[in-house]
Amino acid sequence: MKLLHLIKISIVSIFLFGIVSCDTISEPNDNQTLALLALALPQSVNLEFEALVNGQKITSGTNTMADSRSVQFRDFRLYISEVKFVRADGSTADVSLSTDNVWQANGVALVDLETNRTAETNIKVNGSVPIGSYTGVQFTVGVPEALNHLNSTSQSSPLNIGSMYWSWTGGYKHANIEFSYNGTDWTSLHLGSTTCSGAPNYGNCSKKFRASIILNGQVNVSNQKISLDVDKLLTGHTFGAMGMCMPGTGAPCDSLVQAFGMNISNGAMDSSITQRFFSLR
Repeated sequence: MKLLHLIKISIVSIFLFGIVSCDTISEPNDNQTLALLALALPQSVNLEFEALVNGQKITSGTNTMADSRSVQFRDFRLYISEVKFVRADGSTADVSLSTDNVWQANGVALVDLETNRTAETNIKVNGSVPIGSYTGVQFTVGVPEALNHLNSTSQSSPLNIGSMYWSWTGGYKHANIEFSYNGTDWTSLHLGSTTCSGAPNYGNCSKKFRASIILNGQVNVSNQKISLDVDKLLTGHTFGAMGMCMPGTGAPCDSLVQAFGMNISNGAMDSSITQRFFSLR
C-alpha cells in the first residue's frame, strides 16, 4: 500500500511538473496549478485535546478545584469524528483521519485523558486536509451512525473497547466522563444514542445525542489545541442519588448534557443552547 501511494504521488508530481514546464512558453494558469497542488500535497493535521481547570491540565485520580469544588476524575474519554476545517466563506474541508488501529480507525479517533481506567492516554487527533487558510474547526463528539451499531467485539481499535460500548442499545458511549466531589459518590456521564429500536442491532435511535462542535477563530492546522473547560462542564451540576447520568435521566444530569450544546429532550444540537465545554486555545 505504501508503494502504491508513492507511485500515485510520483505520477501527480510529474503531471504538475509538466503543467508548470509547458506554461513557461504560454501564459500560466495559476489557479489551476494551485488547485492541483492543493489536491496533491495535503497538509498534516494535528489537534491536541486537553481538559483544563483554571488553565491547568487535570490529573485523573487526584483532587482538583473545579467550579469552586474539590473534584476527582476517574474516566475522561470521548470519540471524535467528522472533523472539518472551516474557510472564511463558510465552506468546509474534510479532514482525512489517519489509521493506526489503536487510537484511530474508520474515520474515528478516541481521545483518552484519564489514567484510572487505562494506563495509556491519547490527546491527539491526526490526519490531513487540503492546503488552505482556515478560520475555524468543527467535529462531532461521537461515533457516526453508520458505525455506531456494529459488533464491537469484531471491530478494530478504538471501536473494540468494551467500556465504551452500550450493549443494550447496540451503540457506543460517545463520551464517558466520571467524577466525584467527595471521592465516594461518583457521577458517570455516559453520552450515547437512546430510544433505540430494531433488535438485534438497534440501529433506529430517534435521539442521537451526538454533539456537533463548531469553534471559530484562526486555527493552526498542524498544531491546534482544543480545550475542554471542566469548570464550565460542572456549572449547575449537583450530585444526584443515582449518580448515573445517561441522556434523558433528568436533573441533575441535564446541565452536563447541555454543556455540549444539546437539547435534553430530543438529543439534537439546540441553537438556543450555547455549548460551553470546548474552545480553541
